[in-house]
Amino acid sequence: PAQTQAGANPSCKKWYVVVSGDGCWAIANTAGITLDDFYKWNPGVGECANLWPDYAVCIGV
Repeated sequence: PAQTQAGANPSCKKWYVVVSGDGCWAIANTAGITLDDFYKWNPGVGECANLWPDYAVCIGV
């Protein structure tokens, strides 16, 4: 996928590339996953303060 942040789940099977204006809850909700799983699979985003546009986040393992 696109670049990923440090700590992204290496077993990830489904990725989403962040666009400007995205939020962690909205990404998780659209992907049908819990916010807890989103944070667990993407520790680099912190509490969503480090959600960077043009980087891929894991939305499915």
